[in-house]
Amino acid sequence: MPPRAHWQGSRQRLGLRRGRTLEDVAPNPARSVVVWAVAGSLLAYAAIAARERRWGSALAAALVAALLWCSHRRARFAAYVFLTALAIRGALAGVWALPVYAAIVLAAMQTPAARRAWPRLVRGRLLGGDGRMRPS
Repeated sequence: MPPRAHWQGSRQRLGLRRGRTLEDVAPNPARSVVVWAVAGSLLAYAAIAARERRWGSALAAALVAALLWCSHRRARFAAYVFLTALAIRGALAGVWALPVYAAIVLAAMQTPAARRAWPRLVRGRLLGGDGRMRPS
């Protein structure tokens, strides 16, 4: 089996879409701007969190950024969970920059370009016709 075919099969098993290439940038620049902005801001947050020795938050932000960059089918959900936890933690600690940042990123994820980049989870896509989870 050629190496490329092996990676394509593993990409399907992991639920990843085709990787980002220059061909993806040219036809839809709005989508690529949203992907770069959201994933880049999460990586910047991960760097800031690591500098402040918040290792769990840094690792989670980097993981969510990677999922978003790879367009994993559950990347949008992972981002919602992470940003909600970030906003709650910031509100409880009185660090209002965190909820503001989370709100801005969540608002950016509601744009049409972001919805094309990371489609919402839909019950029919995840479940078979009988209501059970499809095998991966």
